[in-house]
Amino acid sequence: MTHTPHTICDFGLHKGEAYTKLPASFLNWMVATKHEKSHYASQELKRRENAATSRN
Repeated sequence: MTHTPHTICDFGLHKGEAYTKLPASFLNWMVATKHEKSHYASQELKRRENAATSRN
C-alpha cells in the first residue's frame, strides 16, 4: 500500500492529520514499534529524505 498526500492517520494523538504533516518523531516511533501501519510511516520518512536530498 502506498500512502498519498491525503492519507490520514486514524489513531492516537495525531488522528485526523495527514501523514505528510506528522512529526518525524511520531513516524519513527511507528517504525520502531512495528505499528500495524508503520508502512505508511516508512514511506513518508523515505519521501521526506528523498525531497531533502533532491534539493541539494
